[in-house]
Amino acid sequence: MTSIFRRPHFNPLFLLAAFVLPAVLLFSAVRTFQGLATLRTDYLRNIAATVAAGLETLPPDAPPYETLAAEQGALFDLRVYDEASSNPDPALAPIWQGRELYRIAEATVDGVRVFRAYIPFHQEGRMRVARIDIDESAADFIVVHARHNVAVAALSGAVLMLLSFYAIWSVRRQMRLQHLAHLGEMSAVLAHEIRNPLGTMKGFVQLAQERADAPTRALLDPVLDETQRLERLVSDLLLYGRPPQPAFRIVRWSEIRDAVALRNGRIRYAAGTSELTLSTDPNLLKQILLNLLRNAAEAAREEVSLSARVEGASIVIAVEDDGPGIPEEVRKRLFESFFTTKSFGTGLGLAIAKKLTVALGGTIELLPRTGGGTLAELRLKRGDTRHGTDSGGG
Repeated sequence: MTSIFRRPHFNPLFLLAAFVLPAVLLFSAVRTFQGLATLRTDYLRNIAATVAAGLETLPPDAPPYETLAAEQGALFDLRVYDEASSNPDPALAPIWQGRELYRIAEATVDGVRVFRAYIPFHQEGRMRVARIDIDESAADFIVVHARHNVAVAALSGAVLMLLSFYAIWSVRRQMRLQHLAHLGEMSAVLAHEIRNPLGTMKGFVQLAQERADAPTRALLDPVLDETQRLERLVSDLLLYGRPPQPAFRIVRWSEIRDAVALRNGRIRYAAGTSELTLSTDPNLLKQILLNLLRNAAEAAREEVSLSARVEGASIVIAVEDDGPGIPEEVRKRLFESFFTTKSFGTGLGLAIAKKLTVALGGTIELLPRTGGGTLAELRLKRGDTRHGTDSGGG
């Protein structure tokens, strides 16, 4: 029995490699880019300082921009301010007052990104301030490769993380499927062990009922009911743990419909009257419909309906109830093994129905029913079929 509970080992080093390595790769690329961006700023600052130094040695009658732009091709614009200017720039006040040695900023001029520096200089015995605009693209050669490396590293890291998430999802899914397979194996073992003593108990209870008086039979009725419920549970466990092997043959829909007809005094049961003939395994199909009808009857307020129709290359069998319906988040999980919203049961009914439907080559889904309630729709391939009409009546 130890093999039943053994679960796959998930190596924590995989998680470390999956997330830490892409993060380190991206972090390293970003740090490199930041370092080169600082170097780029220093390069632009040095150009501005060279221009300011050239202003101090420039002859008074020489045009500043035209002269220095010929020496520094990156120079975009140049303006010189005197403190006595009629329109002083308020940004220059800290420099005039000696509280700042210089000021740098970034600006956009005529759609061009420029590195702007305010630098004081002396000319003809007077202090002036130059606003020097340097085209930032002049320093792009420093960071262009680093920028590409960051983009490649970010893309590579993202791809690695996505692959890691997919690998982890795949491993977790495999673990879950193996765990469910182990549970199915264990369920089959337990069901086999329970079936024989349960049959003995049921036989003695029925024998006691036959020989007992009326008051005693009334006391034994709940015992027999619960025994029958346990029998259904054992059958579900065996069916869940045993891979279905369909035996296809041509069968009339009316044969299936009549075999699964509900006998429940609490609700009305409406079955369609179609004359369909389909190729299927009748035993597996009956088990699917019994599980769907049992769930519908438990949820219904007054009515459950069963119908079948031809739709293209498919036979569509519908089980409907007029119950309160199922919330979307719950409906998505109802085909999961051992998931149930009831206070009793194993949650295997719909899981078995889906398992058998897949074995028959079909699909099954739960949908909200128009007017309230739930619609379980079973879609099977037509195969070699003949059909008439479906009235949908009872």
